[in-house]
Amino acid sequence: MPGSSLWLVPPEDSELYKAIYELIVTDVPSVYPAKVPHFTPHITLTSDVTIPDTEDSQKWLEGIKLPDTKALKVAIRQAEVGSIFFKKITMRCDKTPELCALAASCRAAGVQGNDAKGAQKWAEERSDMPEDEVEAKLDDVHKKVQEAKQQHPDSITAKGGSVLLVPTHKPIEEWKSIAVRQLPEMEWTWHT
Repeated sequence: MPGSSLWLVPPEDSELYKAIYELIVTDVPSVYPAKVPHFTPHITLTSDVTIPDTEDSQKWLEGIKLPDTKALKVAIRQAEVGSIFFKKITMRCDKTPELCALAASCRAAGVQGNDAKGAQKWAEERSDMPEDEVEAKLDDVHKKVQEAKQQHPDSITAKGGSVLLVPTHKPIEEWKSIAVRQLPEMEWTWHT
């Protein structure tokens, strides 16, 4: 599956997930009136994943050697402007050693032929450059984030999550997970 991605997502039954999903589907598009496809709130751990055609997707995902995720805590921060369509507005997360280690493990397995050292370097150095074109409305987005948190008061934290394998080489309407790996002990916190 060339061009697939591995996404880290909060638990779908959490208030955190529901609040962020509403931001994606309703609130942010009300600030930036553009047709935005609905997609799962996620952190892209890596993209351009290639799985051999003979490999079962679920078995492959379960077989990735991941670091201990008990210490993984994802801290969600302010909304930021990105340079490409799919990252035009993102919620920045702290780039912790634990999150980098998870991304590096996924990158090594799916893209770099299990080159752990190269994947770790990729995870630590990768960053996005902000664009000025949508900065003017970013304060409005921050207000929508605060409103979403008020509507979902239990969205400040969530325990658990999962890694999804998503065929992002297909049209966006087909971005549905084809394999899921649960990470029940990780934690999410929303700091905005």
